[in-house]
Amino acid sequence: MHEGVSAAVALLAALPAAAQLWIAPRAGDTVLMRRPLLLQWNAAPGAVATLSYSLDTGRSWTLLQRDLEAPSYRWDVPVLDTVALLLRLHLESATSSALVAERRRAHTAPIRCVRFSPEGRYLVTTAEDGIVKLWTVPELEASDVLVIGTPALLSAAFLRDSTQVVVSVDSLLLLYDRVSKVRRFFGAGVHRGVIRDIAAHPTGTLLATAADDSALCVWELAQLQPIARFAVPQVSSWYSVAFSLDGELLAAGGNDGNIYVWRWREQGAPLRFGRHGDSLGNRVVWSVAFGTEEGLLLSGGVDGTVRIWDVYNGRERARALGHRFHVRSVRALPWGRRLLSAALDSTLRQWTPSGTPLGTPLWHGGAVLSADYSPDGRWIASVGRDSALRLWSSGAAQEETLRVVLKYPLRLRVAELEGRAGEQRVLEIGTEDVEWIPPLQERQFSSRLTIRLPAWLCARLESGQPRPALHRWDTLQLPLSVPGRLSLPLLLLDGHPQRAALEPLQCVVEGTEAFRAELIPGELLVHTCGDSGHVLLRGEPSEVSLQWNAPQLCVQLRAGEDGAYELELFSVTGERLWHSGVQWLRAGTYQWCTALHAAAGWYVLVCCTPSRLLSVPFSYVP
Repeated sequence: MHEGVSAAVALLAALPAAAQLWIAPRAGDTVLMRRPLLLQWNAAPGAVATLSYSLDTGRSWTLLQRDLEAPSYRWDVPVLDTVALLLRLHLESATSSALVAERRRAHTAPIRCVRFSPEGRYLVTTAEDGIVKLWTVPELEASDVLVIGTPALLSAAFLRDSTQVVVSVDSLLLLYDRVSKVRRFFGAGVHRGVIRDIAAHPTGTLLATAADDSALCVWELAQLQPIARFAVPQVSSWYSVAFSLDGELLAAGGNDGNIYVWRWREQGAPLRFGRHGDSLGNRVVWSVAFGTEEGLLLSGGVDGTVRIWDVYNGRERARALGHRFHVRSVRALPWGRRLLSAALDSTLRQWTPSGTPLGTPLWHGGAVLSADYSPDGRWIASVGRDSALRLWSSGAAQEETLRVVLKYPLRLRVAELEGRAGEQRVLEIGTEDVEWIPPLQERQFSSRLTIRLPAWLCARLESGQPRPALHRWDTLQLPLSVPGRLSLPLLLLDGHPQRAALEPLQCVVEGTEAFRAELIPGELLVHTCGDSGHVLLRGEPSEVSLQWNAPQLCVQLRAGEDGAYELELFSVTGERLWHSGVQWLRAGTYQWCTALHAAAGWYVLVCCTPSRLLSVPFSYVP
């Protein structure tokens, strides 16, 4: 990229290296509907931005803002019947393109074709000197040279993994593995004329060919055999062929001036677009290419025009005028709103999808026969009759597509709670400010709420009895209707510190992904008192006493019922200092003594009996 553009783009490590324009939001962020969303990016002075969004994973786009000069945009996210959103930012700069590198004698004869590899690290060129060359980018150093010996080398294409290249050799095809150096010729007897153009399927498993024998073929590369054949009575020679980005459509242009589009798997009749032609009756369509915008198809022809078509209805969207002779090559920027054309008038031009020229023409120095964009849009490669290979910076700003998650805010509030030890209280948990997606109103959803209660301050009541808690915090999972309220009965206990947050940890809405919970904690206040020295817990039918004379800790338990007992000593930070668990005790008196060193401060003694939970704070002075 030109240094003026690269200085304008902030690279963020969290996004892919090819296009990192966003400051906020980040990929995967959750955006709440009906809340303002601030979109921010970095741009050089004078750059303009186009913002759009998609709700169907990129199949169609809705324009938010075009030609925005500010580096941010505030969007009040509407009510949308979806949970996924793609945001697209396209920055267009006035920075012009520039020559980066060149090989003036890349071949000894006119060069017919140039193509980038899928990762953009290599170029392949074919020329009338009977040689195929692979070049490194951006150094333009020849890494492989294949001497074929025939001038009928008109087209080439990399497959998806970039290790294999397919070259048209007269009426045959050559598959070259640049790792193993193995060459395989195939296709004998399929085409009876010269193969003028080839196109690789996006999956890298299929290939399309256009030939002088009035036939188009789709090949299965695993078997090196054709699996489909197409022909049109009016066309005796095909010059160009291309797959759509999803691989479902096949477009071709020939010597009748029309463009034809097939849903090639269905083997039906094509949709015909037309048409190119000059005043002398020439009607050749030299090049076709699909754009990245929805339904965009490009064609370049003998009349010196670039035409932009709507692939769904065959109508001409726009026409780019500026070349004086045949347009031999057309391409679309892989990720944005920019088109490329190359012509016999020795120039390359870039356009918007509306046919508006971008920047000044690039002067190749001889008739241009082929040109291509690199996959990241950073480079343009051009070749022609002067036997030169040239690499240009495209001057195009980058574009980033970002996925964020759209959800409705489900606000859960836990009420405040206050009382004295021994009192029963009801804790209210409810939803508020719930905004519903209209199609979802017909359905009922439930949620699973996780909440954490301080076990030294309160105990959950079940059937009128306290639910035993064996830890400092009691973590509960509760069903909660959406929308709705939940009433949780609690018994307040002696404890320290007096205040503690009632923490809602998570809310999982079952049956939909359309909600994100905003959890608002409440606070619990229990009025308590504590004694130092001898500590006694009374709770019929049990009683616990504790005597702590450093370093000796003695605990005595009077068990009034048979069953399991649990004794724990905590610091106020929640650290468990001592623990004794007995699976079964008969009614009676028991004592435990242990050496325990601790600093002066507040502590909590907890006893879980078969029928209740006892908890009391006390201060300790060694």
